Amino acid sequence: MAKFAQYYLKYNLEHMFSFEYKDERQKHFGAFFETDESIEFVMGEGEEKKTYKHKVYHLSLNKNIIVMRFANDKKTTVEQDFKEVSVRHEPSCYVIIDNRDNCRRIAIQKNKNAFNSTKTVSNILTKCINDKMQSVYYMGIELLPQYYPKDFYKAWRLHQHHTSRLRFNISEGELPQNFDRNEWDDDSIMGFAIKTNEENFRKKYRTVLELNPPEDTPYLFVDEDSTYIKNLVKFSANTCSRIEIVTSDGAIFNCYIDDAEESDSIVCNELDADLLDALFDEATDEREQLETQLLEYVNGMKY
Repeated sequence: MAKFAQYYLKYNLEHMFSFEYKDERQKHFGAFFETDESIEFVMGEGEEKKTYKHKVYHLSLNKNIIVMRFANDKKTTVEQDFKEVSVRHEPSCYVIIDNRDNCRRIAIQKNKNAFNSTKTVSNILTKCINDKMQSVYYMGIELLPQYYPKDFYKAWRLHQHHTSRLRFNISEGELPQNFDRNEWDDDSIMGFAIKTNEENFRKKYRTVLELNPPEDTPYLFVDEDSTYIKNLVKFSANTCSRIEIVTSDGAIFNCYIDDAEESDSIVCNELDADLLDALFDEATDEREQLETQLLEYVNGMKY
């Protein structure tokens, strides 16, 4: 199984003419992946110039779900005729792009044989796509990693300039057996959350606690000293329930926790890389079945 790190596509509308294209930005972004030739991924100049090859595949079930094979450009040393020879090496990883309406998910395969980190791939994609979007549509893009709750404040700081509200799905998860409920007064927010969680778990209801900005304030800025927020974050971490950062343009940025995850704390999930290999095999006769499995994976991504 291959591990994929999840990123969130953010549009930057800072130029005075960028708003002319706002309603069609999803279509304009997708146009760069229409064919292999629609965009080039080139970094650096002169002797430092690198061209990263790519191949795109659009699901027939939904053309806005794109799988891209993305290759590195580096050299390695091999032995030929008893001599060490430097040769070009182009190992690749997979990038899955969900460009459907109101979906801005990018999953990048963790493959250290190809790239040292998914952040490297993200930086290349961001730089090249951003340059094109800026020059043609006067708007830019960023790919931001989706973080687990232990980095909730880091994620919130990244989005604080356009966070319109926070949602705590306080009854989504079950309290662990070792949770010390005596630590919290029944009249506190944690006491309320615990009682709500237990009652709703029995009755199979769900409760979302939503925090909005203060009156006459457009955005919800980070307050890391707030005991109220700290308790809600701790409760979410203990129950493995979602915290949603909702932005002013309607995007939802979810935070999760997984203690077994690596230290980079980016939301990750697994997918069989053989499935993606088969999609790029022109001789396969199981294409519909493969696409159905991939569609299920994309729909199930934590976002």
